[in-house]
Amino acid sequence: MKSGDLLSGLGRLKRSTAHLKEKWLETKTHWNDQASRDFEKNFLQGLAPQITLAVAAIHEYVDLIEQVEKELEDPDRQD
Repeated sequence: MKSGDLLSGLGRLKRSTAHLKEKWLETKTHWNDQASRDFEKNFLQGLAPQITLAVAAIHEYVDLIEQVEKELEDPDRQD
């Protein structure tokens, strides 16, 4: 797996998250009752911390993959 594959997926995740936030703010101007507040509390508020953790984990994984690729390409590497 190439780290670029992960980074492109990460970019899509970030764009999708921003799009969801934008659309939710727009939706709230038309749907502002207890059901909308419950929906936001039960489904949307928990997404931000989970996405933040996922982004951090993906960055760590990309760093690890790049390190492994570099080590495997190193001609001075001893087996």
